[in-house]
Amino acid sequence: MTARLVPWSWIGLLAAIPVAGAVFLPLMWLTDQFRYGLDADMVHLWATRTPVWFVRGIFEIGVFGTPFLILAYWVVRLRGLGRGWFFAIASIVPAAPVLGLGLYFALEEILQPTRGVTPYEASSLTYLPNYLAPVSITAAMWAAAFIYLRIAIALSGPGPGQILSQR
Repeated sequence: MTARLVPWSWIGLLAAIPVAGAVFLPLMWLTDQFRYGLDADMVHLWATRTPVWFVRGIFEIGVFGTPFLILAYWVVRLRGLGRGWFFAIASIVPAAPVLGLGLYFALEEILQPTRGVTPYEASSLTYLPNYLAPVSITAAMWAAAFIYLRIAIALSGPGPGQILSQR
């Protein structure tokens, strides 16, 4: 049973911080390439960013994602769940509100379709960035959880199954 649990590691957590940011920033840049209309007014600002801004952004995004890794660790640990749940909780929980908000604002398109008026593009069910942004968050947090777990397992020492397999 203990081999299924997720070990704790401060070093793994510190290593996961830049991974989350380093995966998230390029994916969001890619997502922004699909924005259009009024939603695309800030896309050009990517070109004005300095390398220092990107390095700072990588760590800021990673720090923002850290509580989700800690939440996933404690939920898995307290409930006795497997490592797959760690990945699911760490990556899906931060993306769910972003997807939920996009769908909430698009709900008006279903309930009261506009006639003769151009709707705000981002409030549409067919607007691709509404789905790419949660996918970017999920991918970044999955990568951070993967790095965290690999380092935590490596630093935790041999488990019961590893001791038997070495004989």
